[in-house]
Amino acid sequence: MDFRLAVHFPNAAGVEIMNVASHPAPVVDDAFMARFFDAWKRKSVEDIISMVTDDAVLESAFGPDVYGKRFVGKKAFAEGIVRFYDALKDASTTDRTYAIMGDKGFTEVTLSYTSPDGRRITARVCDLFDFRDGKVASKRAYGKRVVAD
Repeated sequence: MDFRLAVHFPNAAGVEIMNVASHPAPVVDDAFMARFFDAWKRKSVEDIISMVTDDAVLESAFGPDVYGKRFVGKKAFAEGIVRFYDALKDASTTDRTYAIMGDKGFTEVTLSYTSPDGRRITARVCDLFDFRDGKVASKRAYGKRVVAD
């Protein structure tokens, strides 16, 4: 079964279809995504790593480069997860939505945590995924930057 994805953008006349692409059946399913998100919620690095490819790439939302901080390979991916949990010890998520389109996927979620200076932060974040062979091949994180008005 093929799925179709329409990419829309607003213009002066309304919403125009910019591109329509056909996507093959998802590489992973809802059950896989539920296990993956549950492993993150439980902070189970071992379970998360079991669901990524050997050459998996993790790009954190924060870091020195335009893409944040990049971790390549299972060992480095695990290091990135540990750094995330160390930095955001009390992190929790709510309001998760996600979609899978062939070998691509995304999720949106509300992330809450305590910053190093003790402020409680709540922000929307998004992860973009590439899937291969029934596993996560890459996870790229993007987040809103919360600043004072």
